[in-house]
Amino acid sequence: MNQFHAIVNIGVICLITVAFAGCLGSNQGKPESQEAFPNETPIQVGHLIVNEQQNTATIYVNQTDTITLNLPENPTTGYEWNLTTTPGLRVTNDTYLPSPTSGKVVGSGGTHIWDMTAVNPGEQKIQGIYRRSWEPVSGNETTFSMTVVVAQKPAANH
Repeated sequence: MNQFHAIVNIGVICLITVAFAGCLGSNQGKPESQEAFPNETPIQVGHLIVNEQQNTATIYVNQTDTITLNLPENPTTGYEWNLTTTPGLRVTNDTYLPSPTSGKVVGSGGTHIWDMTAVNPGEQKIQGIYRRSWEPVSGNETTFSMTVVVAQKPAANH
C-alpha cells in the first residue's frame, strides 16, 4: 500500500511540475498574434488554415507551403462542395468530418477539409460551389473563391 501511495504522489508531483512549467514559460519567440489568441492552436510554419471567412481573399504563400481549407458542409441533405483548383495547387487531402452531433441529430452537417500544397509559383485559384449535384445551377448557390499568390522557393545556396 505504501508503494501505491508513493507512485500516486510522484504522479501528482509530475503533473504539478508540468502545469507550473506551462504557467511560468516565457513568451520569447512567440509571435505577437499568438498572444492575442492564447487559446488558439499554434499553426506550424508554412501551413495556413482558412475557412469561409476568407471567401474572396487573396493570400500569399511560399512554394511547398500547405493550405488547409475548412468549409461547412451537409451531405446528409445532399449539399456538397464542388471544389476546383488551378494546377499550381495540389490537393493532398479531401475529407469530410461530421460534427459531434452527427448520428444524434438527423440532418446535422460537419466540415469538409482540403489540404493543398503550393507546387507552382504565380497566381493560383481555389473555387467552389455548394449545391446539390442533381439540381441545375441557378446562380443563387453559395460559392467560395480565393486567390493564392505563390512565391517561388529560393534556390538553395551551395
